Amino acid sequence: MFGSGGQAHPLNTGDDLKHRHYGCTDCACCWVFVVTLGCFGWTYSYALLNGNVGKLYHGINYEGKVCGIDGLDGVPGKPYLYWCMNTAQTGSTLSINLKDPICVDICPGSSAAYTGETYPTETECKQVSGNQAINSYKTVTIMNRYCFPDTSTMSSASDALSQGLNSQASDQFMQELSSIPAAWPVLLLSTFVSVLLGYIWMASLRHCAQCLIWVAIVLCIVVSFCTGLYIFVNAGTLSQRLPSGVNPPADFGEHEKLVCQVLAGVCWVITAVCICMACCFRNSIAMATETVEAACEAIFEMSSLLLLPVLKATVKTIAFVVLLYGFCALVTTAEMTSPQDDTGITSDSSTWSNSVSGVARSFHFTTGEKWLLVFYVFVSIWIECFFNALYQFIIAYAMAEYHQSPMDHDGDRDIGGGCCALWDGVSVALYHHCGSLAFGSAIVAALWVVELIVKFLEAQNKEQGNNACVACILRCLESLVACCRELVEFLNKNAYVYMAITGNAFCDSAKAAMGVLASIPGAMAVLNGATLVFSLFGVLFVASGTGAFTFFLTGTSTFSDQSSSYYVESPAVVAAVAAVMGGGVALCFMLVFDMASDALLFYFGLDLQSGSSGSSNAPQAIKELVRSNSS
Repeated sequence: MFGSGGQAHPLNTGDDLKHRHYGCTDCACCWVFVVTLGCFGWTYSYALLNGNVGKLYHGINYEGKVCGIDGLDGVPGKPYLYWCMNTAQTGSTLSINLKDPICVDICPGSSAAYTGETYPTETECKQVSGNQAINSYKTVTIMNRYCFPDTSTMSSASDALSQGLNSQASDQFMQELSSIPAAWPVLLLSTFVSVLLGYIWMASLRHCAQCLIWVAIVLCIVVSFCTGLYIFVNAGTLSQRLPSGVNPPADFGEHEKLVCQVLAGVCWVITAVCICMACCFRNSIAMATETVEAACEAIFEMSSLLLLPVLKATVKTIAFVVLLYGFCALVTTAEMTSPQDDTGITSDSSTWSNSVSGVARSFHFTTGEKWLLVFYVFVSIWIECFFNALYQFIIAYAMAEYHQSPMDHDGDRDIGGGCCALWDGVSVALYHHCGSLAFGSAIVAALWVVELIVKFLEAQNKEQGNNACVACILRCLESLVACCRELVEFLNKNAYVYMAITGNAFCDSAKAAMGVLASIPGAMAVLNGATLVFSLFGVLFVASGTGAFTFFLTGTSTFSDQSSSYYVESPAVVAAVAAVMGGGVALCFMLVFDMASDALLFYFGLDLQSGSSGSSNAPQAIKELVRSNSS
């Protein structure tokens, strides 16, 4: 397939790259993937027709029916959960029936509830309290589904009920996220900010990657040294400086000084290691950064690739939301029960805290439903992995076009189809290599599912007594599966790179890729280390910038005014969500230049393996990196 000696490499002869891709590779796997997607579509339809996501977060009345949903398990037209009073009384101390909540169409919110006027809730409360007269009390709507006592008139009752709800982890989590819907304009704007910061980071890598990596190295040295100095100076008193609510480990005080001195020593060792690596590998670092700059230059030359991070973030987000919604709907097809206490609860506000019914729920799955859930999770992960494989192939194909673009006498590349590289990669991937991409992604998905099953078994072991021997075996198994998954993902990525330039099937590409990687191990290790540093700091830059912007914006009057429809109760939570979103967007940008730099290095390794490195079109920085790290 490849030339030898001084012969020209067949992949550098200037022939059209598309001519190497014909037919369909791994057709059998392609058909399996299509049939599986058909079965998945049926499962998704079944979940939508027979499930109701409202069962997961709407209140549950005393009959075990869900407020505000249709069907035999629901109470349509009454979306709010309300806890009745036990007797007809008013005032700040109330006796409330927390055992038997009811569903109502609206939360009582008028002061008329205290003047003797009848509310629909008073009539409905007779269903759980007999025929005695029951007054309504003034409430406020929380999370658009619960009727809480109004804090202005019954602060003790409201606080007690809030503590009761917060004692249940799922509802505490939901309450903390209740500010997110109101903050949707901020989150939308923050998304655009994260994209802008991603492009700024890419442009910075294109022009001053070497400066950025040395700033990162110096920052690591300074932070680790100062951290060690702070711990050493405060050894013996560090536990007294911890924030409120943060407790040190048991028996920490007995050996606090020694532990702090050891931690300080570890920090200083890290400092010394960073300094040694910076001094000993400064030439490799310089060449690696030049390679990253060359990769970013290639991305900007193949201009359509600049749209790829945004497209990936959009597609992955939509796919995740759709798949998560289907999973929630499938879960709710199972039988749902609302746990109740054995004894009736007719306590006053001082003894409410852990006795609130109508909030917690559980689902009981049959064996068939469990297998259906496993199938749904596997295919969902397979779809996500397929998108990742497609993403990697598109970048690899664009870099193959760049690698083969001839240079003029000034050293500039004559790239004719740079603006169409994105579409070319998508069409070739789906038309010729859909089966191969499905094959590789299926292996990764299977390992993900095995890893999730092991995690589930670990959780079950903890609930059933936490057998130390079983826990050790499961942790070892989890580590083994995770290592295998990481190895397969790395091999798959390089198989797609080889596939993009040769048009071979997945197994042939994976086998050949291992041989190419074996010829450039040093250069690959140095480059991967550099891209890891750039990726880490890029994600931190975008995530922190997005989070800071969101926190500042939620502090403005539009979002801090309680009378505003966009009032945000927890700006820190919204900022944290925005930072996570920004980090996800940043990863899409980081993976572009990471994949691009790896592909360009791989293609030069392919030229080197065939003996045609002298006529290679690889960037000069990559040639120098390989030559300086060759054994």
